Amino acid sequence: MSFWQAIILGLVQGLTEFLPISSSGHLVLAHHFLGLAEENMVFDVAVHLGTLFAVFVYFRRDLVALVLGFFKGGPLRKVALLIILGTVPAVIFGLGLKDLIEELFSSPAFVSGGLLVTSALLFLSEKLQKQSRPLEKIRWQDALLIGCFQALAILPGISRSGSTIAGGLIRGVDRDAAARFSFFLAIPAILGAAVLQLGDLGGMTAKEWSVMGVGVIASMISGYVAIGILMAVLQRGKLYGFSIYTLVLGVGGLIYFLALA
Repeated sequence: MSFWQAIILGLVQGLTEFLPISSSGHLVLAHHFLGLAEENMVFDVAVHLGTLFAVFVYFRRDLVALVLGFFKGGPLRKVALLIILGTVPAVIFGLGLKDLIEELFSSPAFVSGGLLVTSALLFLSEKLQKQSRPLEKIRWQDALLIGCFQALAILPGISRSGSTIAGGLIRGVDRDAAARFSFFLAIPAILGAAVLQLGDLGGMTAKEWSVMGVGVIASMISGYVAIGILMAVLQRGKLYGFSIYTLVLGVGGLIYFLALA
């Protein structure tokens, strides 16, 4: 992988991790069209860490309040505990099907189908949205269902942010709270995926470390921008535009890759 390829992949990861259009799906497609032979899971996890740094920076005040609230008690301790609960389904699903999931990343046609699932989730969330509850009013049932949506999004092509925000909206959580809970839920999920790949870091050359570092920086910058865009969109509009985009990309991908088969 060249430095320019790493930059492109980092920018793609950062923009698509938080915009509800599937970072995993876009990375698989980007690998294909950049002519890279296969998915580099270590690099992909590294650029995910870049977007995690963006979450830390963008929501630094909220995260500090969550940590302090966890120890002091009150509504924010409840939110912190619900984040832990919401992480459980992804841990079970990710560990149980790790080999199968990694194999699916090599199938662009499957990824294209996953984008269609993302489109459907975004569309249905707008149609099924009920009353709006703030972050402090999230219940354990909400956290568990949103966590199940996050587990589903381990499959390539299904947007993690899109599915978890959709789950929140369907459960009656307001838009801002659904987005914030989605971003907070990303923290243990991304850290967990990184830990699973630590064993593959050994033996990397200095150039490989440099290439990976460039990708991480690109993903952090574009991820920060993407968070701001999504928060603005959620305040001013709906998710139908993202639903149309993933529908077009998914259908186009299926036609293209099935024609190559």
